[in-house]
Amino acid sequence: MNIEQNKKTEEILNSLDGAQRASVPDFFYTRLKAKMEKGYEPDATRSWVLRPAFAIAALMAILLINATVLFTRTNNTKENSVVDTDNLQSIAAEYRLSESNSLYDLNVEK
Repeated sequence: MNIEQNKKTEEILNSLDGAQRASVPDFFYTRLKAKMEKGYEPDATRSWVLRPAFAIAALMAILLINATVLFTRTNNTKENSVVDTDNLQSIAAEYRLSESNSLYDLNVEK
């Protein structure tokens, strides 16, 4: 087993014998240095999205939409509860149901 491990290790170490140094294209470092000195110029098409005025306007729009949905649902639930109460009262009157029905009184003491 030890012989196999040594053979494998030697094979891995010998695989680097034919390796050559990586070459760099001509004037690579000159171009790289020029780009670094020039500095970063943000893309003009996306720069307006990162401005504070746009961010604040977008946030305000989202808050306005949320408030509108919240208040609309609150008003609708109040109106729906009134309609539901009217419907229940009309059904109770139609079937002659009353609030105190002695047949279904669950609090009868024995």
